[in-house]
Parts: sequence; structure tokens; C-alpha cells
Amino acid sequence: MKAQCVLLLLGASFAAAKVDQVHASLGKAQSELVVEWNTPDNNEKQIIRYGLSKDSLNMTADADSRKFTIDFGREFHTHVATMTGLATNTRYYYQVGDALSGYSDVYDIMNRRMPAPGQPYKHILFGDMGAACAFTLCKACSHYSWNCDKFTCRENTTVGLVSETDADMFLHVGDFAYDLASGDGALGDFFFRNIEQVAAYTPYMVSHGNHEDSEANLAHFVERFRLMPSNAVPPQFATKNGVTTNTMYFSWDHGLVHYIAMSTELWFGITDGNTTLDTFIAWVKDDLDKANKNRANVPWIVMHGHRSIYCSCDGDCHDDAYTVRETMEPILFDYGVDFFINGHEHNYERMWPTYQNMSDQSNMDPKATIYVVTGAAGSPEMHEPFTYPQPSWSAFRSNSFCYTRMYVYNATHIHWQQVQTDPTEFPGSDYGRVIDDTWIVQHNHGPFNATLAPKAKPTSCPEGLCQSHDHWRPLLGLDDGSGRPTHALIAEFREKHGDDAWREKLAGLLKTVQGKGTRWEDVREDGNSDGAWAYPKGYSWRHGRS
Repeated sequence: MKAQCVLLLLGASFAAAKVDQVHASLGKAQSELVVEWNTPDNNEKQIIRYGLSKDSLNMTADADSRKFTIDFGREFHTHVATMTGLATNTRYYYQVGDALSGYSDVYDIMNRRMPAPGQPYKHILFGDMGAACAFTLCKACSHYSWNCDKFTCRENTTVGLVSETDADMFLHVGDFAYDLASGDGALGDFFFRNIEQVAAYTPYMVSHGNHEDSEANLAHFVERFRLMPSNAVPPQFATKNGVTTNTMYFSWDHGLVHYIAMSTELWFGITDGNTTLDTFIAWVKDDLDKANKNRANVPWIVMHGHRSIYCSCDGDCHDDAYTVRETMEPILFDYGVDFFINGHEHNYERMWPTYQNMSDQSNMDPKATIYVVTGAAGSPEMHEPFTYPQPSWSAFRSNSFCYTRMYVYNATHIHWQQVQTDPTEFPGSDYGRVIDDTWIVQHNHGPFNATLAPKAKPTSCPEGLCQSHDHWRPLLGLDDGSGRPTHALIAEFREKHGDDAWREKLAGLLKTVQGKGTRWEDVREDGNSDGAWAYPKGYSWRHGRS
């Protein structure tokens, strides 16, 4: 059955249009935009044609074309072309292809919008989105199909990512398609066709995730996103498919924000022998030094990767988060990085400004970096349960599918919203509802001061200052109306009824979830998630490993 499924995927992939999977990114210069696309062959020199109207595509640029050869039973080509000489705050029209194979549709894209006085830049942030279960993309996406393209979504474009037509940029912080190489790349094909309805019209920026770690998935990620404006040192990265652009880390400016993409997988064994954790640390310190010298022009600094530095949902927030935090937290603090954004946990969690596990529960002139998990765009692995109590440095957490809007108003004010896009356990009217809404105000951009760093020691979440919404809780059937947190109810159930009863309850929960066509995030090898929900006895939040 598995082989048949793969064959069906391959058939669907080969039946695609010759010019396929168009997506754009910001260029290295303010006057550039970059576009990448695929073709099954390379008979002609591929080009991009662009201009100021769809009827006057009077400028052209040749594409850099590369063959992709590692999939079983097929080859295809990726093509990257740069539109140059673009004016800011100007909309351009473009199409890609060649005279022999034909050209794509005509797309339009804004180059570096300049907001009107009093109006913000709008950046859309999210992580962990599959081809199936891409619930954040549009309301019609489901777990039944890998296909959720413009034809699937056209009935309702008023909510979800497809509604964010005024966004200046999308940022996807790792884990694509689940997985890019599945079905010998066919699942990746579905993913890129799905996102084309947004990514061909608005720059779609990325960072590398753990689902792109395997030899094949890493090659797909590097080749299919080689359009990124990389300024990495070394400049190239080698995969099974060959040597091309290094997208393990790079940076760019958009409006008032300096973005730094990083691969947290460098801590967990990803390397080509030349790009290493050491080369990243040397590069990022140099990049942050330059960014700090330019803060009069670009005051905000946002770093993003895939795995967490701070989170509070489960075991990922313990050893793995500490592994990255031990190296990165001092760097983020010393260089005054305003935000660290990541995915990996399939939930949303916004932290207060935090340093060494201590926080000031205020977003007014933060004295340390604000950490945000936004890894719930939708995947077959469903939500992440909250197995740990909410610590005092966690301002808001919810394990519903959702994405982030970051409105950058000026050098001092950012408006932050989290938008729920969850069809699994919520009424349809809740899709598109804003669940978290706050402002971050910073008048003092620059390196943080250790003497002014947050000093509040970690405690339980103070009433009124933080919120936790555990949407798996009702499925457990343990709620007794006491208002106690989920982990406390689980501990009481296990104590009263024993572990065998707990395993039986989990088996029923797994059956319910799997009936929705999805996988439980924390399934253990023995067929249940025993331990995944259990709050470790004696656990306490502190800086470093417990």
C-alpha cells in the first residue's frame, strides 16, 4: 500500500504544469526581488520577464538553473532569477518560463512598500506547516488531502494566510510539507504549489527546521530555497545534490527590522564539513555588530530559527532548549536582540522579556529578549500538549493552530497579534479570531545591560499576568471544575487509578485523534504517549538543566 501511495504521488507530480511552484523572496539589495520555480526539464534558457504592468513585461533576466537528481525515478530543475533596478514602494508584474515550454501566469508583487504616515509594516510569522493539514493557509485545507492550492482556497479568501494580501513579508521558521522529500519529492511539490498562491505575490522568507535534517530533506530544502538573500560565510553549502547557496544562516533588512535566519540544527549534527556551529557563531557576532551600528536606521533586530530557546510545553523545552540557550542567550542579550522567533513546538507561546530564566512581566522598554514560539501553522502531527505548568516568564500560550501578525509601526512600537486558524476542536466562526493582542514598546534599542536585566525569579504563572489555553484538556475528560491545571489533574488521576488506567485513557485519546486522520505528536515506541503528559515529580524551572 505504501508503494502504491508513492506511485500515486509521483504520478501527480509528473502531471504538473511545466512551469511550476513559483515563489519569491527579498533580494540582497533594496532594488531587487528574487523568484524561484521548477520545471521537469531544461530545454531552453529559463528567464523572468517583468515590468510595471501585466501588459508590458519589458525587462528580462536570465535564470540560474540547476538539476535536482536525488529523487528516485525523476529529475527536475530549479531556476532562480533576480529582478533588478526596482523602485521601492512600487508594484511589479512578472512571469517565468521560456518560449519552448511556455510561461507561467503573470503575478504581481510589491517591492519594499513604504507605509503611509502612522501606518505599519505588516509581517506574517509562522512555523511547521505541512502539505496536508495546512490549516493556517486557508479554511478549506484539510487532513484528507495534500492539495490545498489556489483552486482549493478560492471559495474563501477572507481568512487565513490567503487573506493577508497586504502583508509585506511571510516568514516560515522551519518544517515544510512533512516532508519535502516524501514520495521522492512529490509531497514537496504539493507544498510549493499550495503556497504559490501567497508566495508568488509576497516575499516568502524561511529558516531551516529539523524536518529538513535527513540527507534527502536537507537537499530539497537547500535547493528549493536557494533564492534566499544569503550573506553567509562560507557562502556555499554542500548536500547530496551538490554545492549551492548556504541558507543555514543569513540576514536581511526589511523596513525597520533586521532579520537573522539561523539553523538550530547546527547544534544537533547538521554540517557539510565547512558550515559548522563555529562558523555560524563567528558570522552572527559579526552580523550583529554591524546591525547594532545601523540601529539609527534599522532599530529592531529579530532572530529566528526552528527549535526553542525558551518554551514550557514538554521535554523539548528542557534539554534541547537548554542546548541552544547555553550558547545563544548570552549573544542575544549582549547584542540587544529584540525577539527570537521559532517553531518546532506545535503551539503558540509568547514569553515576557527573559534572561537566565528570570523575567520582567512588562513589554514596556524590555530589558532582555522576548522569545516567541509560533509553530502551529498546521501539520499531520497535530497540536503540542502542555505537559509542564506555565512558568512566570510565559505571558501567553495556546495549543491551537494559529499564526502571528507583527505590525511594525515605528522605531519604538510593535503591535503583536496571534490569529487562530484551527478547524479541529473549534467552531468555524472561531477561524480567524485574534487570541493574543499586545504591544511591545522599546525606546532604548541596543545591547542589554546586565545590571538592569530582569531579576524576578521563576515562580508559577501569576494570576492576571499570563494566560494558558490547553485545548487538549477537554479530550482527556478529567476536568472536575476546580480550575486546576491539566498536569495536576493528570497526576491525581494516575495516583488514584494507576498507570494502567492512564495508558488505557491515552489509548482512547489516540484513537480519537487518529480518527481525524492525524498523528499524535508525542506517540511513544510502545504505542502510547505515557510520560508525555506526566509532569516530572520534583521538576522546577531554573536556568540550565533540571
